[in-house]
Amino acid sequence: MRTFSLMKAIGLVLLGLVCSINAHDPSHYRSPSNDVHCPADAYVSFVHDSFTFNAPVQKFTNITKSFFDIAWYGGIPASITTGTDNVPGATRFGPLDNGSSFNETLTMYTLDENGLSFTYHGLGFAYALPGYKTADLGAYAETMRFESICAGRGTYIDLITYACSNDSITAYNLWHLEHVLIFPALAAEVGATVMAGDCPEECHNHKT
Repeated sequence: MRTFSLMKAIGLVLLGLVCSINAHDPSHYRSPSNDVHCPADAYVSFVHDSFTFNAPVQKFTNITKSFFDIAWYGGIPASITTGTDNVPGATRFGPLDNGSSFNETLTMYTLDENGLSFTYHGLGFAYALPGYKTADLGAYAETMRFESICAGRGTYIDLITYACSNDSITAYNLWHLEHVLIFPALAAEVGATVMAGDCPEECHNHKT
């Protein structure tokens, strides 16, 4: 009986240690569902874009790894933040040029030597870019992934965006346009060129 009680106590201690580690180690944060729930008069837009560049992933993640520092993504910084940077539950808020504002919450974050992945959910706002119609967005969610490829010599960037809107075509066009404007510009900033689909020749003989 005492042996059983001792084993049970040890098991509870180990379980507590595992839970404690998982609660504080960012590598254990798992992505929640990106599904967004739209009102009856709105539609869900789904946008998927990807890019590959000839530069180590760290050149990108050095700029993009802070959830609070969003100025690189559209040029508009967060004016208010809450919580701890890069810990799920953190929020960022900022005004937009059209008088609207963004209000986003981090829900998943992982960062290691192989790359960066994070997900955030946002509240609705009026989404506009010069020369395009304005789309009234409801809830939205976006996952970004920066992955090391080609034996550390290249970077694959993948984005998946879901958004409720009153005009799904305009919403898709706006998100897609923002992606194709921002990420090639980010690559140019770090001196990276577009990878056409093949790793650099020297990677084929690289030994790991």
